[in-house]
Amino acid sequence: MQAKYLFAESLGVFGGSLAFTALGLLLGLEGTPWALALLAALPYLTLPLDLLAGLLLDRLDRRTLLLAGVWLRAGILGLLAFLPKEPLFLLPLAFLFQAVLALDLPAWHALLVRLARDRLEREGGRLQAAQLLGDSLGDLLAAPLLLLAKPLPFALGGLLLAGEGLLLRDLPAYPPPRAAKGEGFTLGALFAGLAFLLGDGRLLPLTLYALAMSFLSGLALALLPLMALAQGAPPALYGLYPWGLSLGGFLGSLLAGRIGPCLGVWGGHGFRILGLALLLLPFPFGPLGTFLAGMGGALGGVHLRAYRQRLAPEPLLGRVQAGSVALLSSGSLLGTLLAGGLGGLDPRAPLLAALLGLLLLLPLALGPLGCGRLLALREGRSP
Repeated sequence: MQAKYLFAESLGVFGGSLAFTALGLLLGLEGTPWALALLAALPYLTLPLDLLAGLLLDRLDRRTLLLAGVWLRAGILGLLAFLPKEPLFLLPLAFLFQAVLALDLPAWHALLVRLARDRLEREGGRLQAAQLLGDSLGDLLAAPLLLLAKPLPFALGGLLLAGEGLLLRDLPAYPPPRAAKGEGFTLGALFAGLAFLLGDGRLLPLTLYALAMSFLSGLALALLPLMALAQGAPPALYGLYPWGLSLGGFLGSLLAGRIGPCLGVWGGHGFRILGLALLLLPFPFGPLGTFLAGMGGALGGVHLRAYRQRLAPEPLLGRVQAGSVALLSSGSLLGTLLAGGLGGLDPRAPLLAALLGLLLLLPLALGPLGCGRLLALREGRSP
């Protein structure tokens, strides 16, 4: 995939990260807990729209939808820059931004199949690394820009997204196959991607494993600030913990295309276990732990997504990618909610439960997710 496409996606993620990090800080400074809670819930409130996005991607040109989503989000950030900075105006537009964002990841994952069918791990890893780089830059710069002028991060975010749109103008067209166009807009068509993920015998073990990993990651990291402080991290240095996750994810994404599926999935699993275990040790081991956990998550995530891209039928490609986003996000939400309940007993209890779950999944490496089976599926052979 051309470097300018990666640069464009990094710019767009940078713009969105600037705006949403600034929005969270702005609502925090205004002392509106209910608004902050709604903002944190927005990615989950838009989960049904992921399924709708997948259906549209299988009916209309995927390149056109991707570009339309980029320009719509640029316009939304422009409105956020000029409107009064009140929750009544900010939250509905933030919800609309998240709703349109549901097109982005499934569209890119579908486009990768067209652009890099034989290099999905390498190019998918590069794309994810570009996204993580943009996200981390937004996290770092949003606060100082907001403190300089409240409209600044939103206006700059909109300009960055507009820059992404200009750079992506020559993406090749990617119309859906005729078989998808002939389907009606029915509930069955809407849920067809999820049905494939959970019904295809080759993909089902990988889908359930990915769902378990999303759940356990949400469980382990939902209370990260509390765990870090309990282990002696200075409040001023807490930012090293999320920065470690981002940096580890960035490097793991780049490494994923250079290793095989067995090392990607199960090496990533081992890095997660080691990284989360380090969070139980006193500071400064915690940032190293988040770095390893982020690396492990990226290694496994890139390879698992490549299986979904290869095995999904062309008429279902958009819905399979969007359905996986919705399914895995639901797993993360359930893990986060459980962490809130267990954390009342001990801030470390969710982390310990997640570590136990990761250890219990290890026997899968000798069974339905063994190295031979993973390699056979990657090469298109019957496992």
